[in-house]
This record gives sequence, C-alpha cells and structure tokens, in this order.
Amino acid sequence: MTLAERTQRAELLRIAREDGYRELVERAAYTWFNRLLAIRFMEVNDRLPSHIRVLSAPDGSFKPQAIAEAMDLPLEALDPAQVAELVQAGNDEDLFRAIFLAQCDELASCMPAVFDKVGSAMELLLPDGLLREGGVVEQLVNAIPEQDWTEGVEIVGWMYQYYVSERKDEVFASFKKGKKAERDVIAPATQLFTPNWIVRYLTENSLGRLWMLNRPDSSLPEDMPYFVKPDEDHETEFKHVDGPEDITVVDPACGSGHILVYAFELLAKMYAEDGYTGRDVARLILEKNLSGMEIDPRAGAMASFALTMKACELDSRFLRRGVSPRITVLSRVEFDGEEQRYIENLRNRPELMDAIAHLDECGSLLTVSKDDLEAVARDLASLAGEGSIFGGSAAEKLERLQAELEPLSCRYDVVVANPPYMGSSNMNGWVSKWVKKNYPVAKSDLCTCFFSRAQRLAKDDGYISMITASSWMFISSFEKFRKQLLAEGSICSMIQQSTHGYAGVTVPTTMFTYACHRMGVIGSYIRLEDFDRPQWQEPRALEALANPNCGWFYRADAQKFNTIPGIPIAYWASDSAIDGFRKGKSL
Repeated sequence: MTLAERTQRAELLRIAREDGYRELVERAAYTWFNRLLAIRFMEVNDRLPSHIRVLSAPDGSFKPQAIAEAMDLPLEALDPAQVAELVQAGNDEDLFRAIFLAQCDELASCMPAVFDKVGSAMELLLPDGLLREGGVVEQLVNAIPEQDWTEGVEIVGWMYQYYVSERKDEVFASFKKGKKAERDVIAPATQLFTPNWIVRYLTENSLGRLWMLNRPDSSLPEDMPYFVKPDEDHETEFKHVDGPEDITVVDPACGSGHILVYAFELLAKMYAEDGYTGRDVARLILEKNLSGMEIDPRAGAMASFALTMKACELDSRFLRRGVSPRITVLSRVEFDGEEQRYIENLRNRPELMDAIAHLDECGSLLTVSKDDLEAVARDLASLAGEGSIFGGSAAEKLERLQAELEPLSCRYDVVVANPPYMGSSNMNGWVSKWVKKNYPVAKSDLCTCFFSRAQRLAKDDGYISMITASSWMFISSFEKFRKQLLAEGSICSMIQQSTHGYAGVTVPTTMFTYACHRMGVIGSYIRLEDFDRPQWQEPRALEALANPNCGWFYRADAQKFNTIPGIPIAYWASDSAIDGFRKGKSL
C-alpha cells in the first residue's frame, strides 16, 4: 500500500469512528452514484470539456469512448505511462477506473460540490467491476434511453428520488411501529421530488408575479401557463424592481434543485427581455438571484450540479468561469472541550451553540440574527494567526459555520419551496422540543414551521409560495397559525389538491402564494378535492385557469372569511360555506 493509500485509509477509519460505519457506507454509495449520474448527463449532452464520452460510445452503446481513445485523452490527472501500460496489457477495468477518477479530478475545479480532487479518501471506495455486464454503469447506459437524458437536468432529481425511496419506505414503516425520526433519517424521510407542473405553479405565481406587477406589458405570461393574473385593482402595492438583477430568490429546502432550476429558466427570460446576453445571464443568475439551502449533502450536490448545467445551456464556456451556485448544505458544527476556549463570544450564546450542534436537523428553520453572526466573526477574528492545534481547529469550524449561517440571516424577495411534511409525533426528542419552543404556533407539522420561517426569510414586500399538507386549513390546533397568517399578509392564489394530489403523497395538499404584509388582496382559489387522482389534478387546474366558470374556481378576500365566526380557512375553496360566495365572484 502506498503512502497516499495509507493516508486515505486513515481518513476512512476516522470517518467510520466519528460518524459510524453505516454512515461511511452510505456516504461512499451516494458519492459515486452522484458522480456517475453527473458524468452520464454531461456526456450525453456534450458538456464534458474533452467532448469524449466516458461511460459510452458515440453511438450510445456500452463501449466507453474514453477507453478507445485513452492515449489521447486531455486529462491532466491521467498518468500517460500508466495508461500505456494498461492499454498494452488489455486491462480495460483498471484503465477505466483511472480514466474515471481523472475525469472527476478535472471536474472538481469547476464543480467542487459534486466532485473531489483525486486523492480524496472516497477514492478507495470506488467500486470494482465497473465495466461488468449488468453493473450500474451498464444500466445507466442501456436501461435508460438517451433521449431521457437530453430532455432536461430534472432526470437527475428523479434518479435521486429513486435512490432514497427504499430508505424512505423503511422510515415510514418504522413510524407505524412507534419509532421516531432520528438525525440520520430526517432527510430521506422528508424528501419528495416535486412534479413539474407544481414547480411551475409555485414559481410562476411568486417570481413570475413579482415580474409581471413591475412589467405589466411583459410577454412572459405566454410561457407561464399556470400563472394567475393579479387583481390589479386590489394589488397596487408591491415591491418595485429596476431589473432582474434586483430580485433575490431562495428555496430553504431545495432538495435536488427542481424549483431553483425552473426559477433559473424564468429569470433567464427576464434578463433576455432587458437585453442581457446569455453568457452574462448565466453568471448573474447564480451570483445575484438564486440561493438554496439543504440538510442533505447528496441532494445539495445534485442541486448545485443541476444549476451548473442550466448555466452551461446559456454559456458553453461556463465551466471555465469559476462561478458556483449558492447552495448551502447545513451541517452540524460541534466544538470539543479544548476548542471551546477559543470561542468566547459564541459560547455565551448557549441556544445558538445547541442549535448549530443540530444544524443538520433543524436546518434552515434556524433563525440567525446579526448579533449571532457578529459573535462568530469576533471569535474568528481573535484566532487570526493562531498556531495551536485546537485554535486552528476552532478557526476552521468557525469559518464553515460563518458560511452556513450567513444565508440564514438574509432576507429575500421570493421564498419558494416544497418543505418537509412531518408531524411532531414522528420527530425525535431534540427536534420535537426545539420546534415546540421556536415555533409554538406552527409546531404541529414541519411544513407549517417552514411557512412561519419563510415569513422571516421574506422581505416585508416579498412573496412566499409553497405546497404543504392542507391540515393547517382545517383543524383546531392550527387556529392561531391561521390567524397569524392572515394578520401578516394575504393569500394571492391557491390550489387545494385532493388526498392523492400527486404520486408519493397520501395526504391532502395545498399550494399557494402569499403576499407578505399586504392586506385585502382578492385571491384566486382552485378546489381539486373532487378529482382524487394524480393524473386529474393538472388538467383540471389548467381548465379552471382557462375557464373561471368551470365550477371549481373561486375568488375571495381571505381576510373577510376570517372575520366570520366559525369559518376556518378550510372553506376558502368551498362552494357552499357562505351565502353569496359564488364561483368567479368576490365575497
């Protein structure tokens, strides 16, 4: 074993010791799964810098082009002498391994969230037999039609959803046995890939709505089939923007980035309307407009990859620009006993210390103040030039903590998300107690907690657009939540779905757009409860938007409903709750 391999082995043993053997195995599996997916997508769409396929032949067969052209591959990390030796020996398996690692190394400089430099500890755990018939590489090439890889980067999200599905089923089965969601299962238990039409509805009626209020003559609605036209007579107050560079969008539970990808597409059209060029647009969107937060590093890496691929569509040389998507993976930060000597300011904030030690559980639900950030900054400044082992270790953790907390302290024009759904009865002890303390009104479900958090993430004149379980509209435990929601803003539009509104969900859901700190907006409501099949939801929603007289489209001022005793938000989209409330008419 070489010195480098011994170092890698020592690092693997450290991870297994600190995080557990199962975590190490899982991390290795998703690391290589993510990279195989990324390289497969890139080669089919001709995004690899070398323009040489790594997993397949130009004709699509499972005969890697990179092996046939190994002697001429422009990969710096590839040792020509080693390649020549393997080619002469006919050792395709080891040759492919060397090429694959060298390709990962080349991509590490432009996509560090997805690829590590050659020499990382995970290199030792790259599986053997990658070229064997029936293996994962052969399946990626032969089992999935190439056309599927060319129809959009969303395929990566769908693949990741498949990857976590088995673990998710295990977790939900454990709930039936009375078990709680512990730290390591919160992410797979709550992740759900959002169908494209729901993504579009959420984004078009928040980001798109903001743009249309500022540019009523824009042609953007031609590309927004799920857009609900604002009631301009009642929505005269809104955030004014000079141009697309002014708009900030965040998904605080971004998963593999499906919502952010569509937000990218809408923003690109806005920039085009203002005369920007493609190359500048790709950079500006990632630098100025879009942010995402996630507790699962696997999903976060895929979100970063997806946005990078969208940028490549506008700028063929984007990988050379040195620009990375702003996806923040929130991970726990714990300071050992000796390290705590160096964090006096942070140590004096015990609640923050407790939360950051569980940051991979509470995630973007954590509210961070300017004082919190200043405490971290002061401790970090005090360690400038610190040469001790523990001081240096504390400084490294503070730098990572600062980077993770900073986006949590910002406010955004648009907050859009499909947040986690999980009742408090299924949460583990720490999360359950923390949520009850920090979200006393919304505590019954994580999705309502995320809406409350979004009210703090959004600017005072911003928009929030989410799809959540619809229980908060009905049951008495959410009465205070409903009152708070209507006291601080207005519902602009809503689609109330059925119990089986989309695949993978067996609870009624509702998607809505909310205008912060604007009262009296006449909202548009589409009630789909009577169409209890996933395949019926989208066409019925489009029918309602095209024909308000369909029978399941309504307009009303939600605040007025709230003034009538005994009328909960459950009746917002009901046709029989209040006399005078009729389809297409205001209350």
